[in-house]
Amino acid sequence: MPRFALHRKWPLLLLAGNGAIAFVSHAFELRINTTASMPLGLYRTEPWHLARGAWTVFCLPGEQARLGRDRTYLRRGPCPDGSQELLKEVAAVPGDSVALTATGLLVNGRLIPGSRPRAADRGGRTLSHPPFGGRVVPPGEVWVLGRDRCASWDSRYFGPVPLDHVRAMAIPVLTFGASLDACKAAGDPP
Repeated sequence: MPRFALHRKWPLLLLAGNGAIAFVSHAFELRINTTASMPLGLYRTEPWHLARGAWTVFCLPGEQARLGRDRTYLRRGPCPDGSQELLKEVAAVPGDSVALTATGLLVNGRLIPGSRPRAADRGGRTLSHPPFGGRVVPPGEVWVLGRDRCASWDSRYFGPVPLDHVRAMAIPVLTFGASLDACKAAGDPP
């Protein structure tokens, strides 16, 4: 008899567990990342300050967000357009020199390992990118990259992110590893 009672109550227990996780996450300013471009896990958010290498939470502007939703790169979420926030690492800040080339993204003359733009996504759909060439990051923008360069849809494809779209910094609390070597295993140059 107890087995039957537990079997009938599991949806309620699951709902209560999810509610508890949501409450604790909100109370302690925690976020759960389930996307492949950054390590899976739990992150604490802090007020944003501009720094290369910082992990940031941001919303994409209009056209980029629309493309992300159309291709199901983005789920529903709290951004003004109804899409999810993204978590990426800041690769370039205002004043940095960036060059997007067929071999990868260069920041201040240094090639970022594994950053060669892909021609197509995992579904075989063509990936567009900003024009190849160099530029200086203007005030009010940052370039972002995911840690798993093979799975990440990032500034190599949607361009720079306006600083006013950045919501917070993300500090890993408990993560389960996206590897920087994933692209190497997939045949991309390191």
